[in-house]
Amino acid sequence: MNSETLEFILTTFMELATLLCAYLGARLVRRSRWVRMSIICVPLLLNGVLYAVYRTTPFFYLGVILLICIPFAWTRKSQ
Repeated sequence: MNSETLEFILTTFMELATLLCAYLGARLVRRSRWVRMSIICVPLLLNGVLYAVYRTTPFFYLGVILLICIPFAWTRKSQ
């Protein structure tokens, strides 16, 4: 498997994972805030690492999407 194929597979996987984790992090209302934040921050860090490795913009923009989702996952009251 060459580098371009691996990059395409990682980009596709991270796009799907980002969308899924952004939705789950914002919608898991009954869980604690730390569970929601970890659902969002793990793919955020992974997107940052992949951006540093490949230097392509999709990983950067996926990270921005997850950064925008953080205020919606962090609640003021502890549940």
